[in-house]
Amino acid sequence: MEEIYSTKQHTDAPRSTYSGLSEVHLREGAEVTYGSINNLASNINVFTNKKSLGAKDSKIVWSSGFLGGAYTRARLESVMKESGASSENVEVVFGNGTQRFDTVSNITHIGPNTSGHAISKGVVKDKSRSLFKGMIRIEKDAKNSRAYLAEHGMILSKDALADAIPGLEISTNEVKATHSASVAQINEEEVFYLTSRGLSENDAKKLIIVGFFEPLVERIPVPEIAKRIRRIVDLKWSGIFDFASSLTIPAFDDEYYEESQKTRDIFEGHYKYR
Repeated sequence: MEEIYSTKQHTDAPRSTYSGLSEVHLREGAEVTYGSINNLASNINVFTNKKSLGAKDSKIVWSSGFLGGAYTRARLESVMKESGASSENVEVVFGNGTQRFDTVSNITHIGPNTSGHAISKGVVKDKSRSLFKGMIRIEKDAKNSRAYLAEHGMILSKDALADAIPGLEISTNEVKATHSASVAQINEEEVFYLTSRGLSENDAKKLIIVGFFEPLVERIPVPEIAKRIRRIVDLKWSGIFDFASSLTIPAFDDEYYEESQKTRDIFEGHYKYR
């Protein structure tokens, strides 16, 4: 578990830089869950690079919350080298003020019978910006592989901006691969419906973004991490900077994770055959 916090919000302090590099090598049958939360102050630029290489029947689950910092540039690549390897990447982005987020999720299939999926969701308000990029690469020997890439953004104000750019590079047949992307403003009909039921406009919008994030957050296999992300989103919406607090992070919860997987098909019911 990786948690990156500032002890207080620094609005007038000089710019600082945080840089992180992580590489995970999974041996045969290994299972790893890697959780990361970034809630740094607004004067800090964040640069992170993560990569995993999976041997036979290995499995890695990445869970990332990009919530703080001035400018965040994050790159993640999951490489399934041998047969039966799998990976899942879940990313949550929430930007306000003048924050910038530039994230890339790449899935590379080298061995046969591998599975990889990456899902990113972001909400931007005020003058913040987000850019989601990703690539599914399926090499010529990676037959019977399954890959899914989804990138979705929600815009809450006229000065905010979000982009989503997924891609496919497939060099063989007999695989299942698909991607999806969407960027849209908040649904005003949903806001109207909720305000007509007694909620204020602010509470209605907050409820909508919570619902937007929740299908993704519930996939995080460590319940305490999911709770932490929900808390930071809630406080950030209210304009409160959440500094580091002591947490006891439990181990990977197999039962919780398996139950969350039952709730939906990661391919969302639409395959593209290659």
